[in-house]
Amino acid sequence: MNLSDRIKIIISENSLKQKEFAKSINVTESYISKLLRGESGVSNSTATLIEELYGYSIDWILNGSEPKFSKKNNTKDFTPIQRKIISDIEQMDESDLIAVKAFIKSLDAYKRSFDKNEQ
Repeated sequence: MNLSDRIKIIISENSLKQKEFAKSINVTESYISKLLRGESGVSNSTATLIEELYGYSIDWILNGSEPKFSKKNNTKDFTPIQRKIISDIEQMDESDLIAVKAFIKSLDAYKRSFDKNEQ
């Protein structure tokens, strides 16, 4: 498995679009396209950022060496959708975070009212 295959796996397992993945690691979409075509490599700093955001080990990203997930990063225990949500939240500004918090509170209130109705 080559680097482009590993990048495709990261994008796929995290339910990302190339544009979203590029934005999350602060690179251009054209850079991601080059990676996917095997025309470019990944620097250590970019691999480190991918490890921090998505939990894949630097050695696996760069060389395909197992283990696939970093032992120092607990995101390996998250599902791909959980990792995607965390990545999205990390990119939000203050007003977006306030809105998400309000949504979570309203969802909790809804669940509690639903539980009371069942009793």
